[in-house]
Amino acid sequence: MFTESVEKLASILKNGGIVIFPTETVYGIGALATNTDACLKIYSIKNRPSDNPLIVHFADKSEIEKYCEVSAIAKVLLDEFSPGPLTLVLKKKSDSLFSCGLSTVAVRIPDHAEARKLISLSGPIAAPSANPSGKPSYTKMEDVLEEFSGKVDGFLKATEPSYSMESTVLDLSQGKVSLLRTGSIDRRMIETRLGIQVKVHESSEIISPGMKYRHYAPNGKIFISKILPSVQAIQSKHYIVSNHLENSMDKSIPKIARIGFTMSDISNFDKIVFHNLEYMKSLYKFLLDCDKANIEIIYCQEPKDGEHADTIWDRLRKASSA
Repeated sequence: MFTESVEKLASILKNGGIVIFPTETVYGIGALATNTDACLKIYSIKNRPSDNPLIVHFADKSEIEKYCEVSAIAKVLLDEFSPGPLTLVLKKKSDSLFSCGLSTVAVRIPDHAEARKLISLSGPIAAPSANPSGKPSYTKMEDVLEEFSGKVDGFLKATEPSYSMESTVLDLSQGKVSLLRTGSIDRRMIETRLGIQVKVHESSEIISPGMKYRHYAPNGKIFISKILPSVQAIQSKHYIVSNHLENSMDKSIPKIARIGFTMSDISNFDKIVFHNLEYMKSLYKFLLDCDKANIEIIYCQEPKDGEHADTIWDRLRKASSA
């Protein structure tokens, strides 16, 4: 099913349906946040672990205040960075919002006009990224259509994501500011605005998406390198790579792809980027294209120091973890 009408999609959500919609970060797969049964469907569709919370998307700050305790710091951050790619973990005022049984909930206001119109018509939408659990997030309509056609009740055709990377997540529920996940709004920007140091969250408690499980991972094996080796050097190092080949007498040259700033040679599957922002916006699509091309070995160059470096490092480490 494919619909361009936000009114129709809002009706689907109110009736317990599941929809795909774009935000400024990535595509989301959403259900009405006040409908527990509908929210649980998302876990089944994505094959998502049941203890991995969802982010609830709101149309404006006043709606967040109806459902959550909004501290003075939260108000400052919402005024500065919302609508935008910032998620705040706040204490709930009631149990009406789905949050995996937690006393807190992750909330944000997307900087995407069509998404906010949908939310304003339907009510708060609980929505993780629209992708199979653990895989790279989708940033293109053709990818979500290919993956989710027949699995959800509607798609919103609208402006595609511009950041192509999930939101920054901050925990404010304990009276301090803790960074749970970095995004295009990095820690330095937050510290500059608040005038305080932001700590990286170290607790094992799962209160927000992306804290426990492997994420953003393609099928191929990722290697992170300061300088990208040549194709020939990679082939020599990884002559037999596939598990089904390791115990075989037949040797196979692996399919290779690289992403980075400088390469001594160029192959068909390589992606050259010129700065960290382009790297950040290109990474997920590159990894998805690697899966489509059955790439076995993926080399990713380290990001340059500076803006967006922390975000790229975070995604590369999670994508390459076992």
